[in-house]
Amino acid sequence: MPDIVFMGTPEFAVPSMAYLLKAGINISLLVCQPDKKKGRGHKVQFPPTKQFALDHQIEIFQPTSVRTPDVIAKLREHHPDFCVVIAYGKILPKEILDLPERGCLNVHGSLLPKWRGAAPIQFSLLNGDTETGVCTMLIDEGMDSGDLLLSRSTPIGPDECADTLTERLQMMGAELIVETIQQFDQIQPLKQDHEQATYARLLKKEDRRIRWDEDAAVVYNRFRALSPSPGVFTEFRGKRLLIRSMQRAEAVPQQVSAGTILDTGSSGVTVACGSGAVSILSCQPENKKPVAAGDWVNGHQVKTGEMLGGGAP
Repeated sequence: MPDIVFMGTPEFAVPSMAYLLKAGINISLLVCQPDKKKGRGHKVQFPPTKQFALDHQIEIFQPTSVRTPDVIAKLREHHPDFCVVIAYGKILPKEILDLPERGCLNVHGSLLPKWRGAAPIQFSLLNGDTETGVCTMLIDEGMDSGDLLLSRSTPIGPDECADTLTERLQMMGAELIVETIQQFDQIQPLKQDHEQATYARLLKKEDRRIRWDEDAAVVYNRFRALSPSPGVFTEFRGKRLLIRSMQRAEAVPQQVSAGTILDTGSSGVTVACGSGAVSILSCQPENKKPVAAGDWVNGHQVKTGEMLGGGAP
């Protein structure tokens, strides 16, 4: 069985590590990002892949940069057949790409060349895509531009959010990387059509803000793409309001300004969009705990005709 150097950091990469071990493929070294301090207590938090490696007695290497001779020497010590790179978080230099005996492989959470870049799952939802998938590829020096190996598609549910879609894709990716390694000699790499490429940039804080003047479908897709974490927000009475759950509203409002509260029923708060409307089912007022929409209405005496949006977060 081949020997692997695995390079990956977040939870998305963990199922692939598990599937590789289950298939009898040896991971001799994990390379991941350094530990980070998080929370009010500044407690040190391990990357998810590091915790998995500790649990399975896999050697761990956490360089601050991959562009040093020490890193190249460390990887060369392991004489890997493949480097498997999944959401590592850094662009790899040519010295690492050329190091493994058979190649550097990547699992990407879209059907390339669509949605190259850092946030393919979120952008597929933002765009209202009805299908996505995962693919494996040979890594080159570009951004997700290498030759494709295997791919697998899946439909996106109309109400599916980023968390459930990510879970499905990470499991599909885990299966696919094992298949790719097992069938590597029989796979004919396929060059991407670079003219068809689209890009999923890093998400910004402003992407989380609901823009009520957009169509209701677009507002709902923004919620799906960024939920449950980091979440979308709006403003109410000058304070930030985090939207915890939302659905499309059937009722089409009369000619009112986008962001107008149309109804404050016990099950949800209906809000006018640029066209159409959505219902807020639960929310979290600034510095408060999450509450059902009805409790928010009662606790804050929310009235029909009040506005959401506007003002700084």
